Amino acid sequence: MENIEKYIPVCECEGEDFMEIPLESDGTLSTATLSAYFPGVTGLKFRLDSYSPYRALRLYDGKFHAPEGSWAGHKFYCVHPKGDKRKLEETDCKPSKGYHSMSCTDLIVLGLPYQLSETQMREYFVQFGKLVMVQIKRDASGNSKGFGFIRYEDYSSQAKALGQRHYVNNRWVEVKIPASKEGYYSKVPHKIFVGRLTEDISEPDLSKYFSQYGEITDVFIPKPFRAFGFVTFNDASVAQSLCDEDHIVKGVSLHISEANPKSDQNRDKQVSNQQQYMSSVLTNGMLAAALNQVAYQTQPIPYQTHRTYGKVQDWKRRAVYDM
Repeated sequence: MENIEKYIPVCECEGEDFMEIPLESDGTLSTATLSAYFPGVTGLKFRLDSYSPYRALRLYDGKFHAPEGSWAGHKFYCVHPKGDKRKLEETDCKPSKGYHSMSCTDLIVLGLPYQLSETQMREYFVQFGKLVMVQIKRDASGNSKGFGFIRYEDYSSQAKALGQRHYVNNRWVEVKIPASKEGYYSKVPHKIFVGRLTEDISEPDLSKYFSQYGEITDVFIPKPFRAFGFVTFNDASVAQSLCDEDHIVKGVSLHISEANPKSDQNRDKQVSNQQQYMSSVLTNGMLAAALNQVAYQTQPIPYQTHRTYGKVQDWKRRAVYDM
């Protein structure tokens, strides 16, 4: 196939600017690639001309195929589940939240070879995206301290760099968010709540579907079955981009929302249970004390306690004599 297209124009909806999305080497468009730029998209559509109805693009085995064998001359628009379509209409087709809504931060690179230059460092890390800053920390003599900083222009590039190990000039190096900023990013939830599950949807089904949006670290469906589950992503921005959307898995519309920590969800319930428990303990304790008091007051005095002095009357007389 000669002059195969390498990019196709795609936009969220009509009236917005188009973005050129890269194609695979076989001329198809990967759903993973499309979702990286338009999170939550489930399909693509196009028109033959301005008077024709929309046509859906063929999706097979995780790849979109060119209409009638050619991408040329067409512009493509994103297709969302019905719930998302209404939201887009209500917000005047505002783009979905995703990588472009997340801000970048400086990344620290640890374990750098001492002979590495900024130019060599840039040449390696530019493969993940456009860099706006590359810096190697040096001492007063100009010698490398073995670590440095990089900063990407867009969040998707930052996520790619953070999501894998790096081998630079025959040495493994570590890329991470500096400790001073790590606390903020660690608070961003990586887990999503998947509602409306049916019993024929398994953990592998969820893993297969949601892996197109990013790397998954865990999938969990509670047993016994309770019609919901959880999916945890390596990148918090992917999880956030999927929230408040509906996704079709095995013909079932699943609603995605943020998975709140268990401690937050059950805090009030735990406090209530503790209060009920303490009230029960207090009530039962007071009741037991009252019963013990009644039993003590009604207990008969044994006669043998006065046996030393004989009968009660003798005891009284003896007390007088002893005075």
